[in-house]
Amino acid sequence: MSQNPDESRETNAEEKDFESGLDYGAFASEEPDFPEERLGEDTPETEQAESPAEEDEPTQVVPPVAGTGAARPAQSPAATSPVAASPARSPEEDEPQHTTALGGAAAAAAVQREQQTTTLEREEPRQEREPREPYRAAPHVGGPPQRPADVAPNDELTEQDIAEEAAKSKRGISRFFTVLVAIFTPLMFIVLAIRLVGSPLFLYVTYARPGFPADPDGWGLSERLLYGSYGTDFLFNLSDSRYLSQLAPGGEALFTENEVSHMIDVKVLIWYAMAVGVGLLVLTLLLGLMLRAWRPGGLARGIFAGAWATIALVIALAALAIWDWQFFFEEFHHLFFPQGNWAFDGGNLIRLYPGQFWVDAGIWLAGFLILFSLIALLMTWPTKRRRELRAERLEEVQARKRAKLEEQARAI
Repeated sequence: MSQNPDESRETNAEEKDFESGLDYGAFASEEPDFPEERLGEDTPETEQAESPAEEDEPTQVVPPVAGTGAARPAQSPAATSPVAASPARSPEEDEPQHTTALGGAAAAAAVQREQQTTTLEREEPRQEREPREPYRAAPHVGGPPQRPADVAPNDELTEQDIAEEAAKSKRGISRFFTVLVAIFTPLMFIVLAIRLVGSPLFLYVTYARPGFPADPDGWGLSERLLYGSYGTDFLFNLSDSRYLSQLAPGGEALFTENEVSHMIDVKVLIWYAMAVGVGLLVLTLLLGLMLRAWRPGGLARGIFAGAWATIALVIALAALAIWDWQFFFEEFHHLFFPQGNWAFDGGNLIRLYPGQFWVDAGIWLAGFLILFSLIALLMTWPTKRRRELRAERLEEVQARKRAKLEEQARAI
């Protein structure tokens, strides 16, 4: 039987019984024709081609096998192409043909199951690339610098730069100068205290105070003040060693050569200390003038810190002297008089300046340092009024600096 719908169908009773219930519309499908589905269909066509059916033999259709999945598409060439009719045969001759057709249908169903399990990879959509930035030509090397469009105008930048420059002007160097003033302050206080201890006033108060040891050879207060003032005056005047070596009351020299030599060493040390003190004072005044012009209040802060440092130094040295005065006295002389001519077994120099004299000198020295520090603290203590005045002076300095920078900017 031909499957061409245009041909007239003449079927016998046997064919009608066989094809009863067959819905040809089940094979019609609107599914697309995939080339890979036709790959497995070569076997049924080959088997049909090899079958001994004649051109006039009708094609027998076998109903679908249960459990084989979806129906075979009607677009397959094996199902829709017309087949030449073969001459009718007896039932005994048709029995092998039925077996062949069933075998072909089973093979087609197996191929169809394999095709149904075949999956195609889904093609991912291409991601659109971000648009590239347009090409910008590099500015000419010798040309003027180009300012970006999002930068603020020149006037705003200039005002901001001027304000920052005025606020930061001389800040680092001013702090350095303030630290120097703080270091110089204790040294100047020490030099000033040494000068006061070497005055005739100290001699009189020390010799005349109650409890001061009396002279073992009978010198009274007047002789002590007379001969002792020679020694202290020699330390601060411009006289040479003859000022002491030629001192001979009663025709006998008052001081020996070793004592005069030691007094010369003390005089040299004192003059060095005086020179350093005067130099530090002049330098501190210069730093103060610069700090007043650059950063008002810097000089006061330096003196304030130096005063506290002086008090701490006095406390440390006083604790050491109280712990062991002899050790402190000897180490002091070893440090400043390494030649060793400061030790004497006796003599007029020891009678004028006994051990108690140096203890009193140390106490007076510490007292003067504490007094100077307290005066400095009172003069530089950062009260509210002083902070306001320093802030006003600082604002004036920064205003002058801003005006100067604005003039320079306009000139450029």
